[in-house]
Amino acid sequence: MNTITIDNNTYNSIVRYAQQNNISVSEAVVTGLNSFLEKFKEKVSTKEKYYISPEVKALEVGFECPQDLSEDYRKEYHDSLTSKYL
Repeated sequence: MNTITIDNNTYNSIVRYAQQNNISVSEAVVTGLNSFLEKFKEKVSTKEKYYISPEVKALEVGFECPQDLSEDYRKEYHDSLTSKYL
């Protein structure tokens, strides 16, 4: 078991909280720390870890493909880029 040190004002506040909620001081401290750690985990996990291309992002937000999209879209894409840049 490890030991932590806190100031008297904080300890007294925890004692009052524990008495009001009919729990032990240890349980109050553990509950408070777990609550803090859960909020900390949420902030860490919301960061984007990976780059998502705009094409994939468009699918996520409900992008709809055109009705006239052919099966050979790669050739059409290649042709459009060729005509645009040549």
